[in-house]
Amino acid sequence: MGRVGRFILKVAAVLILIVSAGTFALSLFTGETRNGDNLQSEFDYLITVGISQSGEESSWKDANTASFMDTFVKSNGYEAVYADAGSDQEKQIEDVEGFIKQGVDYIILNPISEIGWDDVLEDAKKAHIPVILVNNGVDTDDSSLYSCMLGSDYGKQMKKAGKWLDEYLKEEEEKKAEKEKAASEAPTQEESEQTDSEDTEVNTDSSKATDSSASIFNKIMKSSSTAKDEADSTEEEQTEEDITIKIAAIQESIGSEEQLTRAQGYQTMLERYSDWEMVAQQTGDNSREEAEKVMKLFLEQEPDLRVVFAESDEMALGAIDAIGKSGKTCGEDGDIIVISFGGSKAGIEAVKEGKLNVTFECNPGQGPKAAELIQRLESDISIDKEQYVEETYFDGTMDLDEIIENRTY
Repeated sequence: MGRVGRFILKVAAVLILIVSAGTFALSLFTGETRNGDNLQSEFDYLITVGISQSGEESSWKDANTASFMDTFVKSNGYEAVYADAGSDQEKQIEDVEGFIKQGVDYIILNPISEIGWDDVLEDAKKAHIPVILVNNGVDTDDSSLYSCMLGSDYGKQMKKAGKWLDEYLKEEEEKKAEKEKAASEAPTQEESEQTDSEDTEVNTDSSKATDSSASIFNKIMKSSSTAKDEADSTEEEQTEEDITIKIAAIQESIGSEEQLTRAQGYQTMLERYSDWEMVAQQTGDNSREEAEKVMKLFLEQEPDLRVVFAESDEMALGAIDAIGKSGKTCGEDGDIIVISFGGSKAGIEAVKEGKLNVTFECNPGQGPKAAELIQRLESDISIDKEQYVEETYFDGTMDLDEIIENRTY
């Protein structure tokens, strides 16, 4: 039953109650779903929610679906109708059309593609069924065809990732400077041998000691001059390329909402941090195996690569595999910094093992937020078109054991 239908039913029930207080009138107003099933709860009616998932090809999608199904239950005042499109857009459109024919109250749609939705969304609008998009938007000129889009704030994630990388690189420079300072203050083996030789000669012959001191002084001056010449030469040879932080990105599916937003995020990073350079970008098709191939290619083309962004934990693990096989290291104090987006159990475990530097969460637990939005719409309270779930990140500075133990995806 749609929202308009429920309103008419309520008005009719009130009129009937005025005329008669019979149980027949009460049965029309309370204690039933749109299908007439008896309710054993405090709710006068169940809000029926049609949930169209794009597919179940990943543990993230499984957790996302579970969040909706655990939220939209009878004990919370809902009845869920679920359909898995199996990554087939034609089937997904048919699923949504089926929800409309059933007369559901709301539709939650995770669209496979951004295009091709105008007709079916127009049908939902005519039936007064609000549509909440999740994870991906749709390409339409009429934004009134859907109530809002709920998902991860990819733009905010990119800003956080850029700030995290900047702070990490600064800490690395501080550690490097401290090591160099300690090394410069420690006496070299040659200096120690010269000192021992000088002491011996002084004890045996004072005149020879004088000659030896002069000789040592000349050697030190010569050594100092040579070292200075080498330092000057090294400084002259150091180019802008040597101090540039070379970055690569293993991307999500090209053209997806996530990939496009992250591409804008990379551009913003490069504008803010002038010594960063994006040297390679290629999709890894959200596959560990494909990401390994892409990372291998990056390493062959850019041997001085310093940072890689992987737009999913699965692809980050593939990149880590390729780095290990190349003989390089990654993670904390490694040759290459690996930054991921996902926050999955496997990703957090890789952080704990020191292979992955950080993973930024893409929270699949969207059910409670979707329910909150539905309740606002039920109360005719306006909502913003863009809605986001709360998210965080995980790096090696945190105690990750409890987080890993309780992770569901």
